[in-house]
Amino acid sequence: MNTSPNVTPRPLRVPAGTSSTPAPPGTRAVAVAAGLLAAACLAAVPLEAQEEPPAANGNGALRVFFDCEGGRGMCDFDFYRREIPYVNYTRDREDAQVHVLMTSEGTGSGGQRFTLDFIGREEFIEVTDRLEVVTRANLAVEQRLTEVAHTLELGLLRYIARTGQAPSIDIHYDGAEHGEIAARPEDDPWNFWTFRLRAEADLEVDERTEEYEFETGFSADRVTDALKLEFSIGGSYNRRLFETSDTTSVTSLRESYDAEGLSVWSLSDHWSAGAAYELGHSSFANEELQLQVGPALEYNIFPYSESTRRQFNFLYTVGLRYHDYIEQTVFLKDEETLPHHRFSVRLSVRQPWGESYGFLTFSQFLHDPSKNRFTAFAGADFRIFRGLSLRLNANYSRIRDQLNVPAGDATTEEVLLRQRVLQSGFEYGVSVGFSYTFGSIYSNVVNPRLDRF
Repeated sequence: MNTSPNVTPRPLRVPAGTSSTPAPPGTRAVAVAAGLLAAACLAAVPLEAQEEPPAANGNGALRVFFDCEGGRGMCDFDFYRREIPYVNYTRDREDAQVHVLMTSEGTGSGGQRFTLDFIGREEFIEVTDRLEVVTRANLAVEQRLTEVAHTLELGLLRYIARTGQAPSIDIHYDGAEHGEIAARPEDDPWNFWTFRLRAEADLEVDERTEEYEFETGFSADRVTDALKLEFSIGGSYNRRLFETSDTTSVTSLRESYDAEGLSVWSLSDHWSAGAAYELGHSSFANEELQLQVGPALEYNIFPYSESTRRQFNFLYTVGLRYHDYIEQTVFLKDEETLPHHRFSVRLSVRQPWGESYGFLTFSQFLHDPSKNRFTAFAGADFRIFRGLSLRLNANYSRIRDQLNVPAGDATTEEVLLRQRVLQSGFEYGVSVGFSYTFGSIYSNVVNPRLDRF
């Protein structure tokens, strides 16, 4: 039985300005051969291509168009169909309820970062999402496919949850039970240690000034629920040269280095204990060598698990401070070792209406209670109404503990170039600002053109 449609021959219309001279016999033969080849190709198309799209399957499964651009071997559709068999994959996005667009790019370590954009259609037109997965350089294609398929499955769940398939979906978590972390030290070859090394050099020169600055640092951290360890060392060197005339110049030099360590033990949902040390040198602070060491105790009214939303904690530290001064101080001291303690109260709250934060700190040298410092800080970001935000910040310090101020008067250059610490009894600051945004409620478009113009 012939299933070809009836076609009524139509005369060939020749556009104006073109020749209607019959083509040479050789050209007609090529055209006929091309037509026969095209017909053969059309006839070879499987009959299943003429079947109804998955939209008409009637099984209620989510219809997905997977638009893949993932690099070599990453668009193995048979693999994804086997791993996620409970959705209908469509051949065209017009037939899909969800359009998944996957792209990839290389990472600095030789791996790949895959970005999956989930674009809702039909009843999901307002449901969009974006997930990313980064694979290591040494993974086989099968392993990368598995990680991408897992991320694809996670992204589709939010759509499946809104369909008739939802009662048939069972979510199983293979990780830890009873609140324990999924990863264990034996699973991590680095045992949860993270190391960072940084260095930065700046050079700015014009006809009258020169500035050289160099900073470097190294840190090692290990963070678990039970114990937090933080160690760091760093240093900075800054030199500025100003030519005030053809024969006169002023040079400013500031250098510092420090080493810090912190250990914190989790005692309960509200209590923490720790110990810290700090070793440093600062030409600005008149410190040839400074050493601080001592324990600390903290209580948080709210559980630490709620720290991203709210914190209200009390911190007490006590210890010894050793100072070896570059210049003799106003108290005629070249070096000294003194007991010191500090008490702090901190509050931080994040709510839909905005954020508020603040702290009060009182510190004191125990050998002379009159040598103390009180500091207060408060800030808030309020969303007054649609589009209007108000930001307030205020701080105040009452200073009575500047034991490191060098004797003698500071020169004009030292004051203007901030080369040495100055005696001061207080400091304060106030900041007020607002922003008002109106107009379109959409901010989805990203247009990087001429950003650096």
